[in-house]
Amino acid sequence: MNRPVLLVHYNRPFTTRRQLEALIPVAPRRIWILCDGPRAQVPGDAERVSQVRALLDTIPWDCEVKRLYRRTNLGCCRNMAEGITWFLNDCGAGIILEDDIQPHPSFFSFCDELLDRYADNSEVHAISGQQGSPHPLRIQADYGFTDYFDCWGWATWRRAWSNYDPLMGAWRDRTQWHAICKRVLRIRRACLYWWVMFCLVDRGKRDSWAYRYLLSIWKVGGCTIVPRQNLTKNIGFCDNATQTAHLREREMQLAEQDFPLRHPHHLRIDPTINQWYEDQLC
Repeated sequence: MNRPVLLVHYNRPFTTRRQLEALIPVAPRRIWILCDGPRAQVPGDAERVSQVRALLDTIPWDCEVKRLYRRTNLGCCRNMAEGITWFLNDCGAGIILEDDIQPHPSFFSFCDELLDRYADNSEVHAISGQQGSPHPLRIQADYGFTDYFDCWGWATWRRAWSNYDPLMGAWRDRTQWHAICKRVLRIRRACLYWWVMFCLVDRGKRDSWAYRYLLSIWKVGGCTIVPRQNLTKNIGFCDNATQTAHLREREMQLAEQDFPLRHPHHLRIDPTINQWYEDQLC
């Protein structure tokens, strides 16, 4: 598998080991590794980070590897945003996996084909590996388009990531925010939910790069691709997770994607997929 892959790891040897085991059948030949530095104020963090890096220093297949190991802790948002920029400036397009994501091998072929197919389409900003439902979406094609962004295993292009706005200008500008509510969110509870989420991000209560990227996509009228069935799952729901400790693990099984892909006839936001995300989040 020649498509570049960015692996983002930190301080959980257990999930790092499981992910590397899941990658052996695919054996990506070009890997970028990003690892944030330990938190000085957290006992044992430096040791856990060292254990993770020891695993990442011995990738169990032949490949070209580029590593970016932080000396100090930047935090999730800054580390991820700068790391994705480093990765995409280097390779132009690729697949991104955080340490708590377990992919099915067919996820890589799915991303590989769609990265080529939509490389020059400015509307598409990401290809997600899952849609969050334990059941396949009720759509005819093997994937659909949505206004929402799921970062639990995804792929993108440098031209899409260039729209990333860490300052959340589309939320601060009331005219732009009202336009997003009218065009994307449409219902009052969704507008209120996302207003609160962006308030929390702005106040430093949620250290989220993904919410910032979601807003950046909305600002330019973009969309993302989600698969009909889940090709990745999150295995990192635990007490020491930095972003998902508050969530329950979703009981879902990975599915194998058949090829060739059945493509949608038109690039059009599917309101049923949007509705699914809104029902789960809002």
